[in-house]
Amino acid sequence: MFTKKCVLFLGLMLAVAGLALGEGIEMRLFSVGTRTIGWFANGTSHAVTGLQIGFDQPVTLVGKLEIGGSFQNVTGTDTAAEFLFQGSLAKMGFVELRWEPVEARPILVMWLVGEKPAGRPYFATVPVLVKLLSSGLVHVRDADPEAFTTLLTTFFTVNPTLADSLAQLGLTPQILTGMLMVAPAEGIENLLLTLVTSFGLTTLEDFMGALDWSLIFEALGL
Repeated sequence: MFTKKCVLFLGLMLAVAGLALGEGIEMRLFSVGTRTIGWFANGTSHAVTGLQIGFDQPVTLVGKLEIGGSFQNVTGTDTAAEFLFQGSLAKMGFVELRWEPVEARPILVMWLVGEKPAGRPYFATVPVLVKLLSSGLVHVRDADPEAFTTLLTTFFTVNPTLADSLAQLGLTPQILTGMLMVAPAEGIENLLLTLVTSFGLTTLEDFMGALDWSLIFEALGL
C-alpha cells in the first residue's frame, strides 16, 4: 500500500505540474488491460466538496483512491453513465478512478462546492456543455431574476448578429429571454439544443466560435 501511494503521489506531481491554480480539472487517462485508470487533480484555488463525472457510455467503477481527502460515491450504484461523489478534497488533491470497459471516456468532469461548479470543468461534447449552461442559467435566474435579465440583455448586445440568426427561426431576443425566464433546466436544455442544431453548431469549436460566451461563462462560474 505504501508503494502504491508513493507511485500515485508521483503521478499527482506529474499531473499537476505546470497547472495554474483556478483552472479546475487536470486529467490523465491510462489504459491497463481491460480497464482505464483516470487521474483527476483539483487545480482550483480551494478545497472542493464534490466531483461529478459523466461518460460516453455506461461504465462500471472498479476502484477509487484519493490523496488529500475522501469522496463517497452517492450515485447509488457502481454502474452508470454519470456519477456524483461527495466529501472533501484539498486544493491540489487527487482522485484516481478505475473503470470498465476500457474504451469508455469521460465527457464531463467537474469539481463542485456544494451544488455549484468550482473552477473550469472539462466537457467533450456540445450536449454536455448545453446541459451545464442550462442548469447554471437556472441557478443564476433563481438567485437574482433582475441580474439574470441584465445578463441576457448584455449578452445580446455583445453578440449583435444573434438577433438576425434568431429572426430566421421566427424568434427575437425578447421572446427568447421570456422563454429563459420561465423554463425549467430541462426545458432550457431542450430549447438550446434545438437552436444549436438549427444553427448547425455540431462541434465544440463551432459552438464556442459562433458567439462571445465570456459573460455567460463568468456568470455561471465556468
